[in-house]
Amino acid sequence: MKILLAGTARCGSTWAANVLGHAADTRAVYEPDGPYSDVLGALVATRLGEYPILRAGERSHWYRMVWDHAFAGGWPWDQVEAARAAGRRLVRVPPVLRDYAIGALAEATRLVRPGPPNVIVKSVNSAFALDWIADRYHPKIVVLRRNPLNVVSSWVVLQMSTDRFIGNDPRVQRAYLRPLGLSAPGAGSSSVTLVAYNVGLLTKALRDAAAAHPEWIVVSHDELCVDPMPQFKELTERLGLRWTPAIEDYLHKSDDPAFTVHGGSPKVHPNAVTATTDASRRDQQATQFKRRLTPEQTAEARAVLEAFDLGDWGPPPA
Repeated sequence: MKILLAGTARCGSTWAANVLGHAADTRAVYEPDGPYSDVLGALVATRLGEYPILRAGERSHWYRMVWDHAFAGGWPWDQVEAARAAGRRLVRVPPVLRDYAIGALAEATRLVRPGPPNVIVKSVNSAFALDWIADRYHPKIVVLRRNPLNVVSSWVVLQMSTDRFIGNDPRVQRAYLRPLGLSAPGAGSSSVTLVAYNVGLLTKALRDAAAAHPEWIVVSHDELCVDPMPQFKELTERLGLRWTPAIEDYLHKSDDPAFTVHGGSPKVHPNAVTATTDASRRDQQATQFKRRLTPEQTAEARAVLEAFDLGDWGPPPA
């Protein structure tokens, strides 16, 4: 069974993929199309950009290679830190020396390895190509959404896309910006405005794609944080996955404020205050923007996001 978990960066998709990846006979593949996380993603980015724009039925040799490989289970050594580090270094190798050798290795790996029974692929770069993926591979698709103010606050802190606008592609402008009467942010715009435009654009693309496909599953990260155990149980049932004690264990550990994720495995700092004596990690996530943005920055981001007509995917009322 093939499952795609799509969202924006910092929407909580790693947490969700890790939880679902602990289901029985299930393997999680992380960001195979990410230009900074997978060498195959870097191959695609040099040809199609960081956020590929493909309609159902369009041809793309390199994008097809990425997703053939991902739904076959990805790189078999992706849980080995040395191998991941080597892959990150390959991202910086000149494409003329790298691409065809890596492509051949990916194809060979896909053909010779036994595929796992269930594969969950997590992607935050596929917002403009979901119809292409759905048409070619027929996966079950889960779209994860989150209060975009929380996403904006995280992007600002991590300085993600604070100096560029991802909607400069003419096809994105025709499909999303012009119908809303929007244009690219002006020169000299603040990092908060630039980030809010990028987050709003990606959220709009995900929302529109999900609205056109009622068979897809839409999940709110903010709602998952309220009571994750029963909601993840319901989600695994809807996907046809089998619940395991490992899922429950992961959920309990991931509720610690000092919990970190590395390679899909939970780690808790030995000196951490436990979730029973401090605010839980999920409580912190649900109100993140209030600690990371000033009231003025929050108002600035809210004004940008509201222009994208996101409905209940937009910021909740102040």
